[in-house]
Amino acid sequence: MTNVIVPLNAFERWQVLKNGQAAFIKLIAQSGAYGIEIRRELLPEKNLQLDLIKSKIQKYGLFTVYSAPIELWREDHSLNIEDLTKVFREGDQLGAKWVKVSLGYFKKVHSDVFVLKNFLSDYPEIQLLVENDQTSYGGDVVRLKEFFESVTLYGISVKMTFDVGNWYYSYQDLEFALSELGPYVIYLHLKQVENQKGEPVTVPLQNEGNTSWKKAFFQLPSNIMKAVEFPIEPIEKTEEYIRFIKELAKESEAAQCKSLM
Repeated sequence: MTNVIVPLNAFERWQVLKNGQAAFIKLIAQSGAYGIEIRRELLPEKNLQLDLIKSKIQKYGLFTVYSAPIELWREDHSLNIEDLTKVFREGDQLGAKWVKVSLGYFKKVHSDVFVLKNFLSDYPEIQLLVENDQTSYGGDVVRLKEFFESVTLYGISVKMTFDVGNWYYSYQDLEFALSELGPYVIYLHLKQVENQKGEPVTVPLQNEGNTSWKKAFFQLPSNIMKAVEFPIEPIEKTEEYIRFIKELAKESEAAQCKSLM
């Protein structure tokens, strides 16, 4: 059975900022989600309310992902220690098992992955995830592959969040990304991206239009964690989308089992 995560940025931004992320935990749990993705950019500036959020998450037994809009590597290609330390401390306070950031300005020749290895040794209970973002550098397939090859070579535990829609924003080929980065992926962000007036726009998953997200869905292992990261309106449709993902995962599992026979 596929485990489905609901990121808080799937709901209307103003509602989340007004009511706080803790207010949506009960609905997410009762919709059949396995977990929740707390978004750093949607937390209050002064009082992050991490303890409140953690207590409600624990009440419903949800798996926790903490997503922060920081870049792992600075423009000078050094590790972003200051922001990374802050985010990992917050993730630890939140009880998050996964912390997700974007790549930033990694450069194989100049970025010291051993500094990252030493940093992660202080947080053995937290898995670092790096996601392809919508920038030209953090969403570049070749650069991402170089990073994952480097950390893998030296036994550094970093895995990938594969955002199926962000490749369109960074003008990368989805199938090329799958072929190059598939082995590192443990978390799949699902969204449908359509061209509207010459610009890519994220919309809810559909069985028509641009359904290229299905290529990632069916090509990656059927049991990896999946997130419904697209506009959910009204929020009561959360359960419907989770059910849709779970049913599609059964199809994917059956197809992958058949291919092995």
